[in-house]
Amino acid sequence: MRLWFIPLIYSLLSSPVWAWSDHASLLWPLVRTQPELLSPSLEVESLDAFLQAEASGLAELLNSHEAMSRATLSHYASRPEGLAFSADADDLRDAFLRAIRVNPELAYPLYRQSTVEDPAVPPLKAQRFDDLSFLDGGVSHDSIVYIALESGEHVAPAHVLASGSDEPDFGMDIGLFADNDTEFGAGYGFGDQPFGNPNLEYSSQAPFHMGFYHLDWVTRKAQPDLLRTYPEWRVSLFRALSRFAFETGHDYWGWRFAGWGLHYIGDLTQPYHAHPLPGVGTMKGIWTVLRGKTVDAIQLVSNRHGVLESYQYQRVQKALEEKSWDNIILAAVARGEPVPEFNERTVRDELTKESVDAGKDLDLALVVDMPPRYVSDPAFEWNGSGEEAAIVVTVASDRGEIAIETLDAVIAEQMLRFSRFAQAWINDAKQAWSADS
Repeated sequence: MRLWFIPLIYSLLSSPVWAWSDHASLLWPLVRTQPELLSPSLEVESLDAFLQAEASGLAELLNSHEAMSRATLSHYASRPEGLAFSADADDLRDAFLRAIRVNPELAYPLYRQSTVEDPAVPPLKAQRFDDLSFLDGGVSHDSIVYIALESGEHVAPAHVLASGSDEPDFGMDIGLFADNDTEFGAGYGFGDQPFGNPNLEYSSQAPFHMGFYHLDWVTRKAQPDLLRTYPEWRVSLFRALSRFAFETGHDYWGWRFAGWGLHYIGDLTQPYHAHPLPGVGTMKGIWTVLRGKTVDAIQLVSNRHGVLESYQYQRVQKALEEKSWDNIILAAVARGEPVPEFNERTVRDELTKESVDAGKDLDLALVVDMPPRYVSDPAFEWNGSGEEAAIVVTVASDRGEIAIETLDAVIAEQMLRFSRFAQAWINDAKQAWSADS
């Protein structure tokens, strides 16, 4: 049985690990209608200033959160004691980034992402993805205009939250494992990368952006490394940091940390990030192995994952560019109901369970309404095919406009889940913000 999973753990991520591309734009339809988030009420503050002001309290908070994580999170990789944050550190920024075990080579600068409702960005304020990240932004990020911010100016919570929600895809979780050939990864305590190919650029962030909390017993037994995922921990950590920032009067960082945590919630609303093989049950998986079709099955799942993300991105971007707020997909994002109450068990007990349950129907819809070559031909490789930008046109010509309508409705169903849990997270942050205002 283990033969089923050996190729799986290397092929889960043969393409960039983005559940939904450009989280900031995707979130905008939800936050743009919440007046309390639109007023430019936050004073921009550098990370260095925040750390210098609150170093002692942060040390206590991070130690407390580490103890909680060790006691309550299954399969958690404990932070090495040498990485504990100290208020006496010579370099507070580096010490903090290593204590929370993110990539310390990113600048974490002051910026926000522009939206379709912003006026033209002045050239001196405009930034591109490669100003903020060492990664290849690809189609979804290279066209985005970012706005440089300065300490002391004011910005709206909606902009900070939305921009922060895309930031973990800038490289925050890249290179954190012992076999990722980075100095910091060798000392972070996560061990070797549990799945994905450690030689691929984006692959090493996968165990932080995918959460397999509802695997069947066969999968858990055959490949226990799939249990070594960390989005639940990231959400809990950034929730704690956000609340601490609000409590100590650093509202900009309260919302920016909230944005960081929201990224992982958004990722986990995508069924392909909550289960390694949506639509492939235990018995089907065993039968696939017995028939010698393992590699074919993995290729099909990989293609469907990529096709889903490409189609969703193209449809969302078109609707945003046209400001079609009543579009079925954008309207689903804006709806945000019914909203659960967020707590420490929400990610595992509610969010990822719903995503796993949605996987079978989503997978079937892709098989029925996408061109067969994209989703049913194991000899075809979607990643790098060059067909991403034209996917909507191809679907319309190959399957008809009825397929577009059906797929849009299927995407909208996923967006309803995204909206509900994003709003639950936002409500939780609002409560912490208002309690300390």
